[in-house]
Amino acid sequence: MSKFNPQFYKEFRPFYPSETFVGLRTELLKRGFSEPFQIADFGCGTGHSAASFLKTPVKAEIIGVDPDPAMLAEAQNLSTRLGLESVQFQVGSGEATNLPDGRFDAIMMGSSFHWMNPEKTKDEVLRVLKPKGLVWIFEYQFPKAPALPDLNEWIRRQFNLYWKAPGQKPRGSLKEITHVFRGDPRFEFISDRRPPMEQTLSVDELAGMIFSQSRVLCYEEPLTSAEKSRFRVETRKELQARMTSDSARFQFNLHALGWAKRF
Repeated sequence: MSKFNPQFYKEFRPFYPSETFVGLRTELLKRGFSEPFQIADFGCGTGHSAASFLKTPVKAEIIGVDPDPAMLAEAQNLSTRLGLESVQFQVGSGEATNLPDGRFDAIMMGSSFHWMNPEKTKDEVLRVLKPKGLVWIFEYQFPKAPALPDLNEWIRRQFNLYWKAPGQKPRGSLKEITHVFRGDPRFEFISDRRPPMEQTLSVDELAGMIFSQSRVLCYEEPLTSAEKSRFRVETRKELQARMTSDSARFQFNLHALGWAKRF
């Protein structure tokens, strides 16, 4: 079973707000780095993190790594479409990036660290990051519509009861899953922010976000083509009934954490 559907990621995963990266430039300059900063994007997926960062005024050259060639193909398509000349992509994982030693001023991971082995990824960060370089890890939770509690509850119950892999356990909060950095004296904790992230979603856009989730892909795996089609049609009908209109405002509960390598 593939954990990812690159097409759904490309079409329905949102970009990150510029507030996600507030403080990154200041911290890098304070530590003696200069623009254009050299940044590695671990678990870059379809390139949304890099594209979001390059929309900010910060000047940087980015190398994105991901183990899935299909995701990288979409990332390259996205960067070409947006005219992002200072980003490139290559195959690699958070645990084994194939990047050179001590090359990067900063490493970012957008909604990807929970897929990685924490200890091995930390070792890889230490290997490719320059002394005093930064680690910027951020992710959002599945969005909720403040004005539609019935919709939120229905989605929560579906995820908890049906749309999940066998034996799947809660992964924990971002603070919990990044414990390997907090407990390592080689890193200095420098930032904990919850930037605002809101977006108006249509029924189809919300459905696309649901169908892009790895646990929904797992749920769909044993279904026949007809059953999968019926599942998606029925899910859209349920969403439409609970949204009561063609679109609604959603909040994503974005969390961003930062560390500096001490030496």
